[in-house]
Amino acid sequence: MSKKDKPGRHQRMLAAYGFGLFSLPRYREIRGEGWQIRHHLPSMSEGYLTPSFVEGNRFVLYQGRRPWMSTGLFEVESHAFHVHAAHGLVVVAGLGMGMYAFAACAKPQVERVVVVERDAAVIAMFSAAAGLETWPDRHKLIIVQADALDAALAERLTEPCQGRAADYFYADIWPLTPDATAPPQAGAMVRALAPKAAGWWGQELNFGQWCLERRRPIDGAALADYAALCGVPIPADAGYAAFCRDVAAVNHALIAPRPPRRRPWWRRFFGAGSENLNSGAAAPPDGPAP
Repeated sequence: MSKKDKPGRHQRMLAAYGFGLFSLPRYREIRGEGWQIRHHLPSMSEGYLTPSFVEGNRFVLYQGRRPWMSTGLFEVESHAFHVHAAHGLVVVAGLGMGMYAFAACAKPQVERVVVVERDAAVIAMFSAAAGLETWPDRHKLIIVQADALDAALAERLTEPCQGRAADYFYADIWPLTPDATAPPQAGAMVRALAPKAAGWWGQELNFGQWCLERRRPIDGAALADYAALCGVPIPADAGYAAFCRDVAAVNHALIAPRPPRRRPWWRRFFGAGSENLNSGAAAPPDGPAP
């Protein structure tokens, strides 16, 4: 259960931003109904914060022959801040391969992790491939099969959350980043659940794109304005603002203003925004970002 830490990324991130990488569950190859998780050997890839590099061994989740998600550095770096922010009661929209759930459960500051996942096949695949029942902190995790965008979500979570508001809410239900529907839909889930703090997968790219479109510097003041506009209580500090700036710089070609275009499906597999199976909600319609 090691970090994606070679060569020393974790310590460099800690020094620069105040948070670093996290450990992953041990996966095994598995086939299910329409889905499979396969092991891949090293190859060229891209991180979320790290430019092109040779990616080590990783596991990849496929639907049929199409890759949806992996244990690659892009995934780990893009979850890192949200793992750092997790404490108390954590509610997560989207299970995927369970990396975030595992890392959140492992934190002593986290009491309970409630994951919302709509697809029973994903739950079964994850449980078998990631060895769920062997996790040291399995007792902290509750999985609720539901649609994260359902109007009745708050009611569904009353019992597993014991009537409490989440201390941190993390949404990862979109297939691409930056996704224009992510900010408004994250805001809608926040309004429904009223967490004390929250964030969504890829928010650094949405924020960077917003700043570039308005010719604003990527800094703490802009981040506070953006969080208020989205209605999402992002727990930002100077270290996180620096992380947003650096992620935007690495991914400038991806977020620079341009005519809308469809991102190719392989980008989250190899990095820089390829697709994901964190299917806590039905596929969202196209729509404008704040």
